[in-house]
Amino acid sequence: MAKLYGWGAAIVIIGALFKIQHWEGASLMLILGLGTEAFIFFMSAFEKPHEEPDWSLVYPQLATGEGADKTPTQQLDDMLSKASIDSNMITKLGDGMRHLG
Repeated sequence: MAKLYGWGAAIVIIGALFKIQHWEGASLMLILGLGTEAFIFFMSAFEKPHEEPDWSLVYPQLATGEGADKTPTQQLDDMLSKASIDSNMITKLGDGMRHLG
């Protein structure tokens, strides 16, 4: 079905190009392209829905809900403290970046 979307879109784009350039056959190209796209979208309504994988198998923290009650800022603070990164180290990093440039 993905290839069909591409073909339909290509016909519409070529039809639009013909219309913009005022070339012969532009109306026919747009009618064919938009008709093809309409048919493709109609058929896609009957496609089987995509099944979402169980992401908790790959990312176990999704299953436990770990960190769900903390804001992103609190989570970042926790990560920095676990890595022993304090404000002094951040200041040194900033100084190093300024001297680098």
